Amino acid sequence: MSRNFMETEKVARMAVLLKQKGFEVRVVPDLCEMAEDHKEALKTLEGTTVMACHERAVRALLAWRGVQAAEVLNLRTQTVEEVAAQSGVTLEEVSEELLEAYCRELANFPTDQGHDAWFPIIDRERCVSCGKCHDFCLFGVYSLDEDGQVQVTDPHSCKNNCPACARTCPQEAVIFPKHEFAPINGGVQQQEMAMKIDTKQLYNEALRERLAARRAGISLLKKK
Repeated sequence: MSRNFMETEKVARMAVLLKQKGFEVRVVPDLCEMAEDHKEALKTLEGTTVMACHERAVRALLAWRGVQAAEVLNLRTQTVEEVAAQSGVTLEEVSEELLEAYCRELANFPTDQGHDAWFPIIDRERCVSCGKCHDFCLFGVYSLDEDGQVQVTDPHSCKNNCPACARTCPQEAVIFPKHEFAPINGGVQQQEMAMKIDTKQLYNEALRERLAARRAGISLLKKK
């Protein structure tokens, strides 16, 4: 991962609290990267409690890979106390030794600045299959299945930090979990500034990006 919205000490403290209560605890570096490249590993989360980002984003991410969690809790914006109360875990003093061990584990997670697991997922409860995200994207991230439903089939082709297709969705069904603001990141609040979306301008900008990438690729091929 190369960006992190989770506070290290908060994650470590929650992990220690659960561990002391006898729960099996697993901390992963990047749930999005896990869904993108390690589908089989993600399946081990079936029927478990997942503490991660906004519930809508996490459920959509898991559903994309055919996984359903028993419970999803938001440790991104909520406190340890709030999450503990929701999960029915009583608060207690945590072991400082265990807390330091988890903090070291989290600090030693690998980082990859070249790949950020940035891609869209679709909230099926909101999606009406209008196809606007598919028609807008020039990078081949989406495809249509035999029923005409939009699917995210090539997440690696998504342009890093570009959430433009989400802004074309009339139902706010397209989620980028690593986006800073709601509702694009799956959060329920309206944090993004209200704006009139000029889809033509967004499309032209994406087209320029695509053509620039294509020209760069051609130039590299000529140099070989």
